[in-house]
Parts: sequence; structure tokens; C-alpha cells
Amino acid sequence: MRVFFPIFILVLIATACSNREGATTSAPSPASVSTTAPVASSTTSVPAGRPAVCPVRVEGREVGRVTLAELNEISGAAVSRSRPGVIWVHNDSGAEPVVYALSQDGELLDRVALPDLDARDWEDMAIGPGPSPGIDYLYLADIGDNQGSRESVQIHRIPEPAAGTKEAVAAQTLELTYPTGPVEAETLLVDRATGDMVIAGKKLSGATTLFGVDGTIDWSQRQEATLIGEIQLGTFAAATGGDADDTRVLIRTYDEVFQWERLAGDSLAQSLLSAGCRVASLREQQGEAIALSGEGFLTLSEGIDQPILLFAPAG
Repeated sequence: MRVFFPIFILVLIATACSNREGATTSAPSPASVSTTAPVASSTTSVPAGRPAVCPVRVEGREVGRVTLAELNEISGAAVSRSRPGVIWVHNDSGAEPVVYALSQDGELLDRVALPDLDARDWEDMAIGPGPSPGIDYLYLADIGDNQGSRESVQIHRIPEPAAGTKEAVAAQTLELTYPTGPVEAETLLVDRATGDMVIAGKKLSGATTLFGVDGTIDWSQRQEATLIGEIQLGTFAAATGGDADDTRVLIRTYDEVFQWERLAGDSLAQSLLSAGCRVASLREQQGEAIALSGEGFLTLSEGIDQPILLFAPAG
């Protein structure tokens, strides 16, 4: 979601970022440090303070550019598992209910309209299971609430569209409330095996509240998310997107990526309540989207003619 701050806030943000441990002062190509050391999982305690820098380097490089004028506010992304090389993306608030399939170099492959759905404030996308076994579903998180006024939010899911699809219907929609009242959020994580979900709140303080949704819940009934806990990403480190697979969990902010290891048998919640680390620094216009790929992870930004950046281990 595009948010404008008063000048004095922007000055504070710039000062905080310039003094941040490990922050870089050069323009793109982004590069920083990577994968986590082994950690023990926990469901009873939350690590204190800002995560440390990860011990192993990753390097970021531009692999494509999004030049389609219609895609000017990309806020969610997911890499297809059934269509090699395809990145699914969607726009931010106020856009039509549409998902786009892009090649890794940014070429438009498919534009799929979703006429059954509303798009009040779509903020993130994930891939996970659904009611039909063996089929990947796209999860679309209509969870943005910049004014803190929404009594409920929605998560939609559709079977991943095949190549050449122009329109997809019969989507499922989950209406969701929070036990704490309205929450501004831009990050949805989905367990690709169980369908369990985690939503991460967005605060400039970096105090990131986590809410869980069981993968077995009834999507036909309004549900209340479960409060998991809170993690600290650091002052002005507001969560803008995330992704997860069976080995790691990623949450990004406008200028950093955080990573948690998933040990065998750990849920998303258990992983996030263990010690994470800062895996990469970013320099994007307004970066909100991140997606795991086989090589590493991709990041994309809002704006016209923005790069697709691939982060992978150095060497």
C-alpha cells in the first residue's frame, strides 16, 4: 500500500537507516548476507531485539524488468511450481481483481481476470494446497487496512490458472477477523503442505504481530485468527510481504529481507518464534513483493519499469 509520511518522519527514517548495522550506502545491485545457522524451535518464547545479520552471503542481480504499464503497484508475488519460470503477481489497492503470469525476465504471459472477487486492498500472494488434492492454489490476501477500520478481511484462493487462461471463476473466500480488532497487514504466509496460514502485521515500530489460521478451518464460515505472538524487526522495519516453503520462512520490509530456518516438523509459527536473521539489504523504489524460487528468492517493487531481482548464494 502506498503511504506518504510527513517530511520530519522521512528524515527520521533516513537517519535510522543510515545508522543501521550492516546497512549499505551504495545504489543497486543489492547484496548482503544469507542463510541461517541451525536454531531450536519454540512456541513459548519470542526472541528479543532485532535479528542479527545472517552468516552466509547472498548476492542480488537484476534478471528482468516489469515494463507493463498496468503493473504499476505490484504488492504480491508467488513462483509457480507447476509452470517452470512463471511468477504470479498482482497490484495493490484500488486495482481490478486480476492476477498476472510473468516470465522471470518480466514478459507478460497471462492476464487472468477474477470477476467473482473484489479487490479492496490486495497486499500479498502465496501458493498452497486447497480442497482438490494435488493442485496448487493461489492465495490472495485482501488484508490491507491502512486506516485500521476494517471489521473483517478476506483471503481468496483459486486453482492456479493454466497457460492461456483469460478468466477464472468459482474462487473461495475466507472472511477473517482478528482477536485484537482491526490490523494493518501486508504479509501472508501459507504452509505448502498443510494450508496453515500466518498473517504478519505492519508497524513502523518493527513490532510485528503474528496471527495464525489453521489449514483445516471451514472457509464457508467467518473465522477468527489466533494471536501467535510478536517479533521485532527493528525501528521503521515494517513488514510488507513474505513467503515460506518447507525449509525457510522469509519476511521483507522496504529495505531488508529476514529469514528463519524451518526445522523438520516445525510449523510456520514455531519457525517464526525461533531466532531469525537478516539475509539481504534492498534498494527498491517501494518494495513490497517477495517470492521463493529454486535458486533463492525474487523481489519486486511498486512503480513503473521496475527490476525483478534474484537473490542467490554467492559464489
